[in-house]
Amino acid sequence: MELRGKSETVLIADDFSAVLVESVKRSYKEGVATSAVAKALNYLSNHFDRRGSALPFHYDLTTGKVTALNREYIDFVSDAQDQRTTPKEAKNFEIATSKHLATRLTGILRRVGSPRTKYKGRDEFAGYLGTFGFEKRVLVGNDKDGGFDILWFPPLGAFPFRAMVSLQCKNSTYNREEGFKSVGRAKQSFLRHSHARAEECHLHCVVYNDYIDEKVMEHARHAEFVPLGLSDLAPLTVQISLAYL
Repeated sequence: MELRGKSETVLIADDFSAVLVESVKRSYKEGVATSAVAKALNYLSNHFDRRGSALPFHYDLTTGKVTALNREYIDFVSDAQDQRTTPKEAKNFEIATSKHLATRLTGILRRVGSPRTKYKGRDEFAGYLGTFGFEKRVLVGNDKDGGFDILWFPPLGAFPFRAMVSLQCKNSTYNREEGFKSVGRAKQSFLRHSHARAEECHLHCVVYNDYIDEKVMEHARHAEFVPLGLSDLAPLTVQISLAYL
């Protein structure tokens, strides 16, 4: 947040609340604030590295100088924080998420959630989904998007037999129950595919306007979807890791 619209800034002691400093010291079992912050920075670096990306800023512990290394991603994160839990910003969060997913993925990526600029009508949208192998009756009742926010088709197979991933967007902090609700309708729509109806044929992810760490991963065990957060959308530093065992 401190780097929003800036290439660099300097953080001084007053920029850190006493509550935050004490929390960091407790978390890393350090009595000295600078030592705790150093461990926190190391944790953050590892957090991004595990996701195949890199920390988007550099922080000099001796001077307090913070330098932006990825201006676009930093602005995305700071904007997302401001837009969290605001209903009218849900579409913008989906679009921004799609844009940053595109820096990590290959294949076909489509933001299809309602409201849309194109294919607004039910029949028109159902026809569009039909190009990916969905049946005409994919939309039921007052359904406007089949429960889909973002669809990703990795470059594996050809339609109608092609790998499919549904990514739901939650413009809120992590909540497993809300994640269940988000993927529920999408699962029903996948059952209305002409060739790949089995649940095992598809992957469901939920992108939260939040950060996903070890505690969330433990809580989300067996949740039937992959929880993702803002740090999972940082650009990749390595495109693929290949090993022969």
